[in-house]
Amino acid sequence: MKGYKRYNPASFKKKVDVETDTYLPKRAAAKTLICPGCHAILTRKRWRLDEAAYAKLLRAGTARQIFCPACQKIRDRYPSGQVTLTGPFLAEHWDEILRLIANEEKRAREKNPLERIMSLSEENGQLVLTTTDEKLAQRIGRELRKACGGTVTYGWSHNNKFVRVQWQR
Repeated sequence: MKGYKRYNPASFKKKVDVETDTYLPKRAAAKTLICPGCHAILTRKRWRLDEAAYAKLLRAGTARQIFCPACQKIRDRYPSGQVTLTGPFLAEHWDEILRLIANEEKRAREKNPLERIMSLSEENGQLVLTTTDEKLAQRIGRELRKACGGTVTYGWSHNNKFVRVQWQR
């Protein structure tokens, strides 16, 4: 039968997350790239941190220098996540919470150097931080709930890759 088109459930699904990060390169680089901002190295489509390799590539002059997507996002003030912490528990355990956040960022950077905290500020008794990656914001909220209790709510944007995480105790 001519003109007959088979439909399957996938053809009816709305494609929500087809948009990728605009800061990521569209294709693989021809040579190794290094970031002068954070010293990350791009090889085989993967950013990694290795200070010894960075120094060696810099001395040899064989790598091209460009800012990594995380450094570009920080420069452009383009966050992908926002975490807001509120409640009386925050004031009582300020230093512990800041250490927990710093440790989570350190763990995330070891795995993926593009996951970073962009800014950390106190506004009206709240701690507000922005991240370069939505998954880092989600992990910070989850770790706060596991370590300190309280309630966490996640608000995912439908149009772009952005999450608002609210923790309260």
